[in-house]
Amino acid sequence: MTGKQIVREESARMLRGMAPLTLIAFGIFVLTGCEAWRAGISLLLGAGYSLVLFRMIGNNVAKAALFPPEQATRIVRRGYFFRYVLTGLAVFAAIKAPFIHPLAAVLPLFFPKMILLWCNVVQRKGG
Repeated sequence: MTGKQIVREESARMLRGMAPLTLIAFGIFVLTGCEAWRAGISLLLGAGYSLVLFRMIGNNVAKAALFPPEQATRIVRRGYFFRYVLTGLAVFAAIKAPFIHPLAAVLPLFFPKMILLWCNVVQRKGG
């Protein structure tokens, strides 16, 4: 299995985990009195962006694995810096845009970590 195939498979698994979390978060935001359309758009944008970030990490690591260690380290660092800058811009835009609920847009950035931790606890892979 190639690196790109692994990234594609893990991204699909991440999407399957993000969908219910997004729906649960949407329900919580609506129950707390937030505007449904604003919370929904914000959660969808945040979840989509989070999935793109996850995919970028996977593609970056798959690419770095093809190079010698020194060059691979530079590739991973460059990707890490680029993702941080993009995330900073996304958070800034979420705060400034009037049609986006900032908390609802930022919350999905934590979904991949929650999914990976849950999978670690529940599903034992390997030996």
